[in-house]
Amino acid sequence: MSNGITVEQVLFATKKTQAAEASPGTAAVRREANLPNDDPKANPDIAVTDELDSADAAVISDGLRAYYLNRTGYYDFRPLAVFVRDSQTGKVIGGLHERSEFGLVYIAWFFFPEDLRRARIGSRVLAMAEEEGRQRGCTRIALTTLSIEAPGFYRKQGYNVAATIDCEPPGLTRYYMMKKL
Repeated sequence: MSNGITVEQVLFATKKTQAAEASPGTAAVRREANLPNDDPKANPDIAVTDELDSADAAVISDGLRAYYLNRTGYYDFRPLAVFVRDSQTGKVIGGLHERSEFGLVYIAWFFFPEDLRRARIGSRVLAMAEEEGRQRGCTRIALTTLSIEAPGFYRKQGYNVAATIDCEPPGLTRYYMMKKL
């Protein structure tokens, strides 16, 4: 290793924390990997966690925003959601949320309860998201879906498979799909 550090000097510490009320398998995890170094900037505490603090996450998103703006002189990130509400209660019962940036709309989440599927509501919601993307100047829309979800639905809407990745359990596949707007 560089700086005269041997593999034996690399310190790995794993700390697992579990709230008293958490059920087995849902415990919060924190892992740290620290390398000894005389330079404080080269020796930060590095940790993996599944509990996101909004202020910590903002450091990353704000840093990326500043980096993109510095490198491109441009930053156009905007969230976007299309919600379907129950006509009686006004409560959200499905829809999608996504973002647009750098000419691309990316669908992060798209859900409908089973009893609303095949009623063409999903097609309408997707068309609305695509049109909003066009209004924002986007030229492409992208998403991921699992083989147990809706790759056939997206193909019918004009999406093409850009890549696939085998997942766990065996037989499960993630599809990366895209469509030109």
